[in-house]
Amino acid sequence: MKNLQTQGEGNEQKKPSRKAVVRLILLIVVTATVFGVYRFLMGYPYFEVVLAVYMILATAFLLSYVIYNRGLSRKGITADMLPVEWSDEEKKEFIADGKRRQDRSRWLLIPIFAFFFTFAMDIMELFVIPFFAELFTK
Repeated sequence: MKNLQTQGEGNEQKKPSRKAVVRLILLIVVTATVFGVYRFLMGYPYFEVVLAVYMILATAFLLSYVIYNRGLSRKGITADMLPVEWSDEEKKEFIADGKRRQDRSRWLLIPIFAFFFTFAMDIMELFVIPFFAELFTK
């Protein structure tokens, strides 16, 4: 019966934190900016240079995130998974370092998402939409 409770009967909804809302707004602004600049520069000659710069930037952000987080090797690690010969203090520091690195590099996910969203929209426009348009016009 607990699952059937309505919101007014003690089942309180969790509000998103201010930090999460700011991150979401920042994500939308950065994505719109990256996508808008890309679309604007599509009409200019030497668009291949713009595409190459965008690809290099996306790769640089992604590699920076992965390298800084040490290949994400510390994600989801518990003390039980670490070598037995390590002290409890070493295990705690290892896990805390992984968490600290993920928190410090979280901002890199915003431009990574923005660039990959831009590339996904470009792929949709170049390949997916024409495929379905051709499919339904025959």
